[in-house]
This record gives sequence, C-alpha cells and structure tokens, in this order.
Amino acid sequence: MEIFHTIAQAAGVPAAVACGYFDGLHIGHAAVIGRAVQRAKEEGLCAGVFTFTRAGGSPERKTGAGEIVTEADKYAILDAWGVQRVLAPDFSQFHDLEPEAFFDEVLVRRMGARAVCCGADFRFGRAAAGDAALLGKLCAARGVELDIVPEVFCGGARVSSTRIRELLAAGDVGQAGRLLGRAFGYRLTVVHGKRLGRTIDSPTINQRFPKSFVRLRYGVYAAVAAVDGVLLPAVANIGLRPTVEQTDAVNSETYIIGFSGDLYGRQIEVRLLEFLRDEQKFPSVDALRARIQADARTSVPIAGAYIEKIGK
Repeated sequence: MEIFHTIAQAAGVPAAVACGYFDGLHIGHAAVIGRAVQRAKEEGLCAGVFTFTRAGGSPERKTGAGEIVTEADKYAILDAWGVQRVLAPDFSQFHDLEPEAFFDEVLVRRMGARAVCCGADFRFGRAAAGDAALLGKLCAARGVELDIVPEVFCGGARVSSTRIRELLAAGDVGQAGRLLGRAFGYRLTVVHGKRLGRTIDSPTINQRFPKSFVRLRYGVYAAVAAVDGVLLPAVANIGLRPTVEQTDAVNSETYIIGFSGDLYGRQIEVRLLEFLRDEQKFPSVDALRARIQADARTSVPIAGAYIEKIGK
C-alpha cells in the first residue's frame, strides 16, 4: 500500500476513492471504504482513501477528539482491508481550499478519482462548506461517479467514533469492540518502567499513551497481547500506577501471563477484552502482588475464549 503525506506527492491514477477522516475505522467506516475497494475491483481502478492527520490543526468538530487508533495502526488496518493508495496530508495543508478547489485538485487531480465513496455527513473544503449535495453536483459536472453509503446501526443507534469514545471512557470495551468490528487495542513501544513486576513474580511491559490518544477508563482489563504473531493471555492496568509512581502520564502496564522475555523497544499490540475493576492504590507491594495474580486468574478464561474464537 502506498502512503502519501503531502498533496504534491500524489500522482493521480484512475481510482475509486473513499473520503473521510476515518478516525476510528469502525464498522461504519468499513462500509464506506469497503464500497470503494469493491468498486475498484469491479471497474479496474485503484482502491484509494483520502484521509488526514491533525498535527497542524483540526476541523472544528474534531477538536479535542482523542485518537481511537494510532496512525501506524490506521495504515495497517487500511492495508488489510485492501486499500492500495492512501493520501493522508496534515489538515493544515488543505483546510483553506474552497470546496471546488479541494474536489478538483485533491480528489480528481491527485487521487485520480473516477468514483467517490463517502458517508452522508461528509464535509469538505474551507470551513466545511461542502456537503454531500455539493459533492453530487461537482461529481456530475466532472463525470465522476458518487456513491453515498448509508449509515450503519448497531444496538439501535448509529455507529460513530463519538459513541465509541464514550464507551471507552466508561470502560465498556466489549461494546466498543462490536462497533469497531474488532477488539479495541493499541500497538505501542515498550518502555522501561520501575521493574517492580519482576520482583513480585509478575513481570510487566510498560507502554505510554500519546497525549492525543482516546481517554480510557482507568482500571484493570482482561486482555491479550500479540508477541511474534502469537496471542497470549494478559491482564492490563490502564492509568497512573498510584501504588508505585507519581505521574500524570497515562500508562499501560501489561502482565503477559506465562511469558518471559525482553520486549523493550519493541512495538507490542495489546487488546482489551473486558473491564475487571477500577485502578486502586494498594497499602503494600505484597497486596499488589496478590491482586495481580487474582486478576490474572480472572483474565485467563476470558482471554482463552477470545483466542479460541479468533483461531476459528
């Protein structure tokens, strides 16, 4: 999959292009992107996605919205979905373009759009002035086909990234996973911690969340970790580690049950399966040790059922 981070880099080839920020890559986004991939196969086009990053600014309606997937995970998922080309400039590169200029320069010239797929709420151009109705007029005038994909509903409500963020903030990773179409997780670099876990027979990996990441409910989760392509049962603590550390940096500390090895500096994926309990400060290291082992016993059957399901 080719990835372009500046508009000038992209050289248009005839494509079916899915358009959107796609900040969660949930089942609603999958419907839009899947339609573009399908059209590309049927019509002999390249399967493309236009999205963007927010380092240099953000659309007003996305301001303060935490990232549900890291940028690296976003590209990995798009690749797995069959996308062949992604244009992902920073929002600052195009936010001043009028809707017509955005359509002509970015979608048609740079993305080579012969077909455009989007949701009904897609907005584009300066001050989000362009909507689906204007997009339809521009497509008709330029001979580009437009495919507006219906909204996806789950549990009687529309699937949205906002809804997923609310579920994650409440600790409902199970329902969030149903809306995502996969277990919620993150792939982050393992960093050095206080090495306390090794002294209490529960060696853990520590990963720091970027400040831009979605807010998760602090606490302990049944989890799995992917190490060298193998899913292993785990228990993860999300929060500030009040028993052993004074910090405002949100940390993921994961005990990979039955694993021993050096993972420092590696990118390890952790998937959260079920919220077990709130984060708490223990009166002693011995009390912490006992609770970690109890949490691990609770997590093993949950993780085992997930691993068996994935393996089928």
